Amino acid sequence: MKRISITLFSIFLVFISFAQTGNSIEEEIKELQKKAKLIYNEGVRLAQEGKLTEAHLKFDAALFILPEFAYPYVERAKIKILNQEIDLAKKDIEKAIEINDNVGEAFYLRGYLKLLEDDYQNALTDFTHAIQKEYTKAEAYYYRGLMNFEMNDYNSALIDFTMAIDKKYDYAYAFNDRGSSKRMLGDYHGAIHDYTQALSYDSTIIVAFDNRASCKIKTGDFQGAIEDYTLAIEKDSEFYLALNNRGYAYYLMGNFESALKDFTRAIEINKEYAPAYNNSGITKIKMQNYLGAEDDLNKAIELDAEYGEAYMNRGYAKEFLGKFPAACADWQMAKDLGIEEAEKYLTECE
Repeated sequence: MKRISITLFSIFLVFISFAQTGNSIEEEIKELQKKAKLIYNEGVRLAQEGKLTEAHLKFDAALFILPEFAYPYVERAKIKILNQEIDLAKKDIEKAIEINDNVGEAFYLRGYLKLLEDDYQNALTDFTHAIQKEYTKAEAYYYRGLMNFEMNDYNSALIDFTMAIDKKYDYAYAFNDRGSSKRMLGDYHGAIHDYTQALSYDSTIIVAFDNRASCKIKTGDFQGAIEDYTLAIEKDSEFYLALNNRGYAYYLMGNFESALKDFTRAIEINKEYAPAYNNSGITKIKMQNYLGAEDDLNKAIELDAEYGEAYMNRGYAKEFLGKFPAACADWQMAKDLGIEEAEKYLTECE
């Protein structure tokens, strides 16, 4: 009986010993987690201070202690993106998602990289996942809005830009792009309001002047449009799009000399921009310079062989030059490229 008691006592001691060892391992793991998190937090602080190299080393150290810790991979990826180490950033993002697919910011970063690659559909999916996983910063909605806009879903884009503005009231770019969504939906007055808001928060968004001017043309405010285009050009004298657009506003007002001057300047800046040649051509037609118009329209078509409007306009120039068969051929090409107006001119060719 005494022997049995001693044996049971020995077993009990062994059991206690194992139990104590188990607690020690758990505590050790908790200590490692605590230490890794402290080092990770130091890295975040250093990154916020702009000390990216030191921050990266801290994230490396945190992962050395705790390899299955998703957040240091995310922070390390952000540094790599800033350093243009895109492939390495992708690896860190994928590792973070593999470890913990509830880290919304990892999906946001992957979406951002896909955006840079023009992979809009997959970027849209990742931004949506980021938001669903509670990464609901203004930028997540803004970039998803951009993807919706690129995919011509202007209503969804408008909603996303509005959500971004709700998160960040002075988000100038979100106002600008919401304005563009409204413009595409035909709400020109609403778009003008948003472009004005964008400029009130950030007057360096030069494209907002150009965008607002385009909407003013739609509302018949040609003078207001010219003033906005001029502001854009004053801020960037090489802004050939604004020059081309201001030229078009002058054209609509019948000021063909000013229009031609702007189109010519736009071409000087960007010799590969076909619309400026087309616009120069139609202006020269108005000024009865048909040979010059034909030359400009030839160049527009050389740059863009499927530029239906340029074929249509070249047909006008050739008609005035007495080149009737060639004019008919251009109008036929314009019709084939979807210019409905060409059909009525083709009746003259029969």
